[in-house]
Amino acid sequence: MNAKKRYDVLSSERSQFLDVAERSGDLTLPYLIRGEEDPSGGMRRLKTPWQSIGAKGVVTLASKLMLALLPPQTSFFKLQVDDQCWVSMVLILLFKSELDLSFAKIERTILESIAASDDRVVIHQALKHLVVAGNALIFMGKKNLKLYPLNRYVVDRDGNGNVIEIVTKERISKTLIEDILPKEEPNRVSEEYNAQDNQCDIYTHVKRDNNRFVWHQEVYGKIILDLKAKHHWMLIRGLQ
Repeated sequence: MNAKKRYDVLSSERSQFLDVAERSGDLTLPYLIRGEEDPSGGMRRLKTPWQSIGAKGVVTLASKLMLALLPPQTSFFKLQVDDQCWVSMVLILLFKSELDLSFAKIERTILESIAASDDRVVIHQALKHLVVAGNALIFMGKKNLKLYPLNRYVVDRDGNGNVIEIVTKERISKTLIEDILPKEEPNRVSEEYNAQDNQCDIYTHVKRDNNRFVWHQEVYGKIILDLKAKHHWMLIRGLQ
C-alpha cells in the first residue's frame, strides 16, 4: 500500500477530530483549521466570528505557554555533570570552574542559534493549534522546524498511545521538484496525474522501526526521497 492509499485509509479515523477542531476554529481563529482541503474548489471563504473573545483567549494562552517553554533572554535549560557517577565527582573537584565555563558557552551558543532561527514563530503557531485543535505535528529538520496542521497529516498509534505510523500531505508547485518528479508513462492513465495542473501532492510516509523512524516521500505513487533516522518528528497532543 503506497502513502496516498494509507493516508486515505487513516483519514476516516481522523475525521471526527478534524470536525471538532474545525468547529473550534470557527469560534476562535478560522484560518488555523480549514478542514479537508479541495484543490479543485479554489479558495474557501473563511467565516468571521461575531466576537473576538475566543481569538484573544487562544493568543493569550499560546503566549503564556510560549513564555514558559522559551523565555526570552533566559536559558530554559542547564548543562551539568551527573553527580551520581564517581568519575563525575572527580571531574567536578578537579575541573569545576572549567566545566562551568564550557557549559555556559554551550548554553549561549544554543540560545543564539534559536534566536537567529524562526523556531519561536513555528512553536508559537504550534501552540495555537494545540489550544484550538488539541493536535499538531512538528518536523525537526537540520536547519529549521516545520509545522503540519491537523488537516495535513494522519497518525496511527498503538494501545498505549505510541506512534506507529505518520503520513503527511503537502501540495507544492511542480517547478520546485521538476528534477526529481517522475515522468508519466505515455500510455498510462493516472487519476492523480494532470499535465495542466502546475501543482502536485507530496506524501511523506513515516514508520517506526524499533527505536527510530524511517521515512520516504512519494509523488504519483513513486518514491522520490528515502531517508532513515536523520530527522525527528514530534507529535504534540493536548490530552494524554
